[in-house]
Amino acid sequence: MIWQWLKNGLGYTVCLLICLAGISFALPKQQRISSDVTKLSQTSTPLSPEQLQKLAKTITVKISTKELLGSGTLLQKKGQVYTVITNAHVLITAKPPYQIQTPDGRVFNASVLQMAEFEKEDLAVLQFRSPDVVYQVAKIKDVSSLQVGDKVFVGGFISNLTNQNLSYQAAKIFNNQFLFTSGKVTFLLDKALEQGYQIGYTNDVRKGMSGAPLLNVSGEVVGINSLHKDPLWDTPEVYQDGSQPDKSLQELITQSSMAVPIKKELLQNHREKKS
Repeated sequence: MIWQWLKNGLGYTVCLLICLAGISFALPKQQRISSDVTKLSQTSTPLSPEQLQKLAKTITVKISTKELLGSGTLLQKKGQVYTVITNAHVLITAKPPYQIQTPDGRVFNASVLQMAEFEKEDLAVLQFRSPDVVYQVAKIKDVSSLQVGDKVFVGGFISNLTNQNLSYQAAKIFNNQFLFTSGKVTFLLDKALEQGYQIGYTNDVRKGMSGAPLLNVSGEVVGINSLHKDPLWDTPEVYQDGSQPDKSLQELITQSSMAVPIKKELLQNHREKKS
């Protein structure tokens, strides 16, 4: 199964220390990025598509080595240290060291954070240090707030590294494109599939957008975008408990993009362990 491959591929990363060195310009004092977007994320009222796209750009980062690997979501801030969540399959695309490019274009070295709570999910966590700039972080909403038919939004960086006809400069420009898509929830599973997938939706997502935030109409993150519809590899067809969905649900799973919900209690446990 693909999950076993992911798990083996990440084995070398989870032992890394949380030792981060940010590559940033020296500023006389901390600079806050997009304070107006901060206000948007603190409200639970519906936002316009323009506001949602602006918010998505503010809390989404690029994860790369020499090339774009995928997207990530700015999840938490503690002092100068930022926590970014992405998909486990993003990190196995290339070996570390990994870099994170923030919305203002700065590039930081990042380390992988070990979180045993995510071993069964297609999730991975990185951290970086920003001593000079304050970035907006996501507001998390429990997946139970969603219903089938609700509007959801995904914004992330698209990659076309498999297109060998592109020159290096053309690929670099292409991989800087930020794609923002809207859609509707197609299914919400009571129990998770292998790799933790539970949310299905109609959004058109592309390669490179794995790890991007899945937003509700209020700009709250309800999950991490993980898998586009009709993937090249097999979709998960087994629940984590070993049982299987019925045939009609399996077809819907294949036809939907999917996300892993973020479990707030796990994040709370992480904060308590680090404090």
